[in-house]
Parts: sequence; C-alpha cells; structure tokens
Amino acid sequence: MKNEAHAVKHNYSKLFGAFSLTFLGDGLTLAAVPWLVSTLTTDTLYASITMTALRLPWLIFSLPVGVLIDRYSRKHMLVGASFTRMLFLFLLTICIWGGWISIPLLALFMFGIGLSRVVFDSTVQTIIPQIVEEKKLEKANGQFTAGQLITSDILGVALGGFIIAMHIVYPFAIDTVTAVLSLLLIIGLRGSFQPTITKAAQAQGTSEGASRQTTQEENKQQARAMKNWKREMWLGIRYVFQDQFLRGLAILSVTITLMFSMILVTQIFFVREVLQLEAYAFGILISIATLGSILGSQAVASMRKRWSSKQLILLSILAMGLLYGSVGLTSNAYAVGGLYFCAAFFIVVYNVTRSSILQRSVPNELLGRVGSVFRFLSFGISAIGTMLGGLLVRVSENFFDRLFSLQLPYLLLSAVYIVACFLFASKMRNVPEQQQQHSSIL
Repeated sequence: MKNEAHAVKHNYSKLFGAFSLTFLGDGLTLAAVPWLVSTLTTDTLYASITMTALRLPWLIFSLPVGVLIDRYSRKHMLVGASFTRMLFLFLLTICIWGGWISIPLLALFMFGIGLSRVVFDSTVQTIIPQIVEEKKLEKANGQFTAGQLITSDILGVALGGFIIAMHIVYPFAIDTVTAVLSLLLIIGLRGSFQPTITKAAQAQGTSEGASRQTTQEENKQQARAMKNWKREMWLGIRYVFQDQFLRGLAILSVTITLMFSMILVTQIFFVREVLQLEAYAFGILISIATLGSILGSQAVASMRKRWSSKQLILLSILAMGLLYGSVGLTSNAYAVGGLYFCAAFFIVVYNVTRSSILQRSVPNELLGRVGSVFRFLSFGISAIGTMLGGLLVRVSENFFDRLFSLQLPYLLLSAVYIVACFLFASKMRNVPEQQQQHSSIL
C-alpha cells in the first residue's frame, strides 16, 4: 500500500513537473510570437494566419487524437507529443537565428507545435483522474491550472517581454531546452497508463441508454468494435449529445472560445496602439491577469461547495462578458489591468468547473474521446475565431478609425457572452445536472 502511494506521488510530481516546464517554455514562445509577427507585418488579417495555424490542429485532430488516447498507452502519447514539440521548436529557433523566418514559414511551425499541444493537453487531462482520487479532482485540476498560469502567463510571458529586448530568438531557444527537460520527466513516469474500464461503465454499458450487465464477452466485443475509427469517434460524440446538460455545455463552449479567440489575436495591436504599451509592459499586464487566474484556480474548490456547477458556469460567463466589455470602453492601461485580473479569475473558474464535470462523469475508457469532442468544439473553433478577429478589425477600419476597430472585438464579445449566459440559463433551467444514468454530472 505504501509502495503504491509512493508511486502515485512520484507520478504526480513527474507529470506536474513536465506540465509546468512545457508551459513555461510555451509562455516564452507565445509572448515572442506576436512581437515577431508585428515586425513582419502590420496587417491584422495577415498576422492572424500564425495564430490560426496554432489552433487549426485542434479543429482537425481533436477527435482522432481522442481515439488514440483511449486506445494506446497515455504515457507513450505524451512522449510522442513532447518529442514532436521539441523538434519543431529546435527548427524554428534555427530559422529565426539565421534570418530565414517569414509569415508562411512561421505558420508552418505553429501548426506543428499546435499539433503537439493537442496530443499533450488532451492526454494530460485523461491521466490526472488515473493518479488522483475522485474527491480531489477539483484540487488537482486547480493545481495544474495554477501551475500552467504561473509558469506560462507569469514567468513565461513576463520574462518573455524582457528577453525579447535582448534578442527575439532567445525565448524560442529557451523553450527548446524546457521541451527537452519535459520529455525526460515524462519518460520517467512509472507505468504505461493504459485506458481502464471503470466500474461505472461495467454497471451502465453504452447501448442507447439501456441498462445491461457488462460481461467479459461483452468487453471482448467492445474491444473488437474499437478497431473501427468512425465508431470510436461516434461513441464520444453520442455520449455528449445524448445528454442535454453536456450538449448545452458543448454548444456554450463553442460560443465562449470563438469570441475569446477573436480578441486574443488582435490583443497585441490593442496593447501597442490603444494602450500604447511596450513589450515589457505587455508582459506585466498579462502577469497581472494571471494573478487573477491563480486566485480563481485556488478558489474554485471552495466555490464548488457553495454553488452548483451550473451556477458557477453562468456566473463566470456573465462576469467575463461585463468585464471584457468594460475593456473595450477604455484606453487606460491601469483600468485594463484590473479588468483583466477579474476576468481571468472567472475564466479559470469556468475551465476548472467544466474539466471536473467531464473527469468525474465520463468513464475512463471514454474520457479521451469525450474530452476530444469538447476540445474540437472549443479549441478547434478558435482557429475560425482568430481569422474572424483579424477580418473584423480590417473591415471595421473601412467605417471607423483604427483605435475603435481594435476595441470592437471586446464590445462584441461582451454582447455575445451576456446573451449566451441568459440563453443557457433559460434552456437549462429545468435540466438537472445529473441527467442520465450513464452520465451523472457533479
């Protein structure tokens, strides 16, 4: 028993370390990419190509990756993702150092790094419930979220703002080193982390909501069915859309991410032209927002004891809508910093609540596929959102001045979030969070 507890602690530490190192380097790269792009072009639509390339893999590969996660060793999936990321970062660093970088080439590298992120992020979410007790999921998710925010948005982005001033290639070179270290930690995980069939799945089965006993023969039949990729992906899609609450949450995720990605891709121009901040100040602004995110990651477990997951979702969306709408109405950097701080708090409350819903309610052998449905609908749609954000600003400049055009995405996000909040509340008013026997929710 003591050895088992030691192994769990060892794996948690290794996974958390690899996760944190990955996002430390990721923060450096994501801080450097917009500034690199802004030196290559001032066209918001053209600049959005790189961010679209980074998010496009979520749209293309989320569902197939979910199938792989539920088929093969999750440790091996992490190793492959980390190695791929390391390779693309190394090649990108060489190209920047040699002066050969361009928007199309940068977009190609962003696509490769984005693909590795699809596999890495999706797989980590399925390993956490394999090494953490169910009652500790909110706490573990909060710790991983806090670790991501501290390393990526505080250390990574803030340090990136200063390191860029020395040379634009340095953030990418450091990210390559963190990728190597992360890979070594993942290789050190004990066990293969194969998908397991949960007791819930054995008791509930998967056929059209009808209850039936799961026997060894049925498990063999299910294993044979797993050879069919389309059927495997369909099982995850059906699991989400046959549950009214999960279906509503999935649609909501599309809306949230679509609008947020529109402001994210134009944010660098908003900061430079509307707020008139330099690289180091931009890093400080993001760090301030990240402090709000960290506070949210630690507060969500306590908030969950007082409110239902549905109430937390609604509160978070409404708050984000009001706060980001206020950003679009000011050009004061201090006010924007405070608004970013508060909005980031609720972003994390929303994300941790949603992750915990899935991890607790979905059988382990389906978790990769069900999670991939949400990532496909939310992160995948961000590829479209980034292009729409750049296009919105370009079209708006034909009717308004440049500064208002850069504020417009925030105002549009506010309106959509507020409407989405009230629509979700109305549609889910009489829908219990625990719906079907196969998919009880928090």
